[in-house]
Amino acid sequence: MAVRIRLLTTAFALAAAVPPSFAAHPLQTEDTGTQGTGNLEIENGLSRARSASTTQTIYQPQLSLGLATTLDAIVQPAYVWLHLPQERGSGLGDTNVDAKWRFWDSHPLSLAIRGGVALATNQHGFGLSHGKSSEHALIALTWDRAPTTVHLDVGTTIVPRAAASPARRMMTGVSAAVMQQMDERLILTVDASFGQSPNPHKASWPGTLLAGAIWTLRPGLDLDLGWQRSVDDTPVTRTWLAGLTVRFAL
Repeated sequence: MAVRIRLLTTAFALAAAVPPSFAAHPLQTEDTGTQGTGNLEIENGLSRARSASTTQTIYQPQLSLGLATTLDAIVQPAYVWLHLPQERGSGLGDTNVDAKWRFWDSHPLSLAIRGGVALATNQHGFGLSHGKSSEHALIALTWDRAPTTVHLDVGTTIVPRAAASPARRMMTGVSAAVMQQMDERLILTVDASFGQSPNPHKASWPGTLLAGAIWTLRPGLDLDLGWQRSVDDTPVTRTWLAGLTVRFAL
C-alpha cells in the first residue's frame, strides 16, 4: 500500500510541479498584490481532485505577511488525503517558503516576482524525498482597470535530480486569469494555466481551465468557490476548490 500511494502521489506532485496554487484563491495565476507593512493574510484553500478512480484532497493554507509596502513573506504548508479504490492514506505534504516583491507599479500595470523553495516536510511519500528541496520562481503582470483585472505570469520549477529521474528536471509554465467585478461583493473569475509535462518525451503542454467566484462577506473576509478541469492530459482530472481568506493588521 505504501509503495503504491507513494507512486501515485509522486505522479500527482510532478503533474503539478509548476506551482498551481500560489495565487489568490481559487485562481492558479499569481497577481502582483502585496499585503502592506504589518498586515497578514491567511488563505484557507481546499481542493478535491478526481482522476479515474483516484481522489486527492488537499488542504493548503497560505500565510502572507507584509514586511514592507511591496514585499511579502509567504509560508504555504499542505495536508493531503489520497483515496484509491480499496486503499487510502493521509499525511503532511511539502511546504512552500516564498517571498513576493512588486518591483514596478504604474497604474494600471504592475510587475512582481515571486520565488522560493518547496521543503520536504511530507509524510508517507506525499511529495519530495526527504532531504531534498525544489526551487521555483515566476514573474507576474497585473493590468487593473475597474471593473476588469487581468493577471499573467510565467514561471519555472526545478525538480531535484533524484525525484526527477527519468522525468524533466526543469519545467516552465504560463498562466492567465481575468477577474470581473460584478458588484461590491462579487467577483467572477476565469483562469487558464499550461506547463511542460514532467515526461521529457512529451512535447505538448498539459494544463487546466478554471471558473470561479469570490464573495466578500465583509471587509477582510472572502469566500471563494471554483471548478477546474485538466486539458490535454489522460485521464482527465476534475477539481473542486473552496477557500476562506482572512486579512487583518497585526
